[in-house]
Order: sequence, then structure tokens, then C-alpha cells
Amino acid sequence: MIRPFRQELKFVIHHSVKTNLIQRWSRYLTKAPFTNRYAVSPVLSQYYDSPTLQFYQEKLDGIPVRNKIRLRTYGYTYRAGATAFLEIKQRVNQSIRKIRQRIPGFHEGHLDPATWAFDDRAHRDAFQVLMERYRLKRSAQVFYLREAYQGLVESDVRITFDTSLLGLYPGERFTPELMRDRSRCLMPDTLVILEAKSTRGFPGWVQEGVLAAELQQKTVPKYITAVEVLGLPELTASGDYAR
Repeated sequence: MIRPFRQELKFVIHHSVKTNLIQRWSRYLTKAPFTNRYAVSPVLSQYYDSPTLQFYQEKLDGIPVRNKIRLRTYGYTYRAGATAFLEIKQRVNQSIRKIRQRIPGFHEGHLDPATWAFDDRAHRDAFQVLMERYRLKRSAQVFYLREAYQGLVESDVRITFDTSLLGLYPGERFTPELMRDRSRCLMPDTLVILEAKSTRGFPGWVQEGVLAAELQQKTVPKYITAVEVLGLPELTASGDYAR
């Protein structure tokens, strides 16, 4: 699936602000599909980059047209048979688009880019260009808990709150102990990443909530922060990453 370009607003907020916003927006939102009774689901993503971390460098350099590639599942592990997707996240200036393909019969071996197969030609071409240009290999993993809602009337509007962000090394397995390892945290546990997304523009209630809370756009770039927390640039410089 190649999704249309969308607008995104991102903020780092305190838990108390999150509580107030959910109360304010509750009549406009409904729980997102495939989440639990509290609208929460775990998200585990394996990101891919070049042996020299070129995607990471392009973000730091502020390149206006850039990509990220990840394999994402909604769980704590890459469990065989789980729902999993390959995604390219494309940014063109301030607009975002996803190219997303579900992996049928998913198993852990699909983490290797050499196993990726595409029935759709447009998907195959989009992924292969980046695979060949960047010589993709596994980079940082990112785990977090996402509380997700969508617009009750404006179904293209999506509101999410991300917490418990952790960085994992490529190939490392998630464990409960990692949740208590402060060195792996991507931000303080008192903070939340709020993201508002829409393909047709934001309705007035979103903008009113942002203004009422006096929010300023800012985010924690998950992949970039994980790369730095894990020390992957230093491992790259020493030759230990490009193995």
C-alpha cells in the first residue's frame, strides 16, 4: 500500500498534559483498531541503514527529501505468524508518505533484507532502489508503547501518544529487564510523544487543543535517538558496526 502524503504535528508533552488533552478530545476520538481495551499496543521496529549510517546522517544534515526503512510488528518480539510490515517512510520537505507491505507468513528470518519479496511492482521498485543504493543492513531497533486513537468523524485524523521508548541493538531481543535499564531509554519516563496526523488537514478541535495547551512543535526522533543512545556512530567509526 502506497499511502497519500500526510501532514504531521509532533510534540513532547508531560503526562499531565496528555491527560488533559484526552479529556478535551474524547468526544472527537475513538479507539484505534487492533489496540487493547486501553487503546494501547506495543510497537517493535527493526530499522535498516547503510554500513555508514547514511539515513542517520541525512537526517542530521537536514536533507529535505529522505527515507527511512523499517520492519515493524505490534508485539514484544518478532513472533512467527505475527502481523508485520515492511515500511518506507518518505519525507519530502514537511510532507510524509508511507509505502507499506504486509509480510505474509512472517517469521524472524524476514529480518534479513535478502529474504524480502514483493508481489507488487511499485513496492518492489521502491524498496529495491534503496536496498541497492544503501546496501541495507540491520541498524537500531526501537520499542515503545503506543496509545492510539482516530477521528470519530474525520477518519483520516490519527492521534497517538508514545511512551516507554527503548533502543535495542540489531539482533538483540527485548526483555523485561530492558524496561528498567535507564541507559536504553530514549527520553524521560515523565514525558510523552504526541503525534497528530491527517491527509486532509487538521480539524478545528485539534488546533484548539494545541493552542489551549500552548504546545510548541518538537519531538524525539526515535531512530536517530536510538542510534545515538546505542553508540552506533562510534561503532561505525571503529568498524564494529559494519560487520
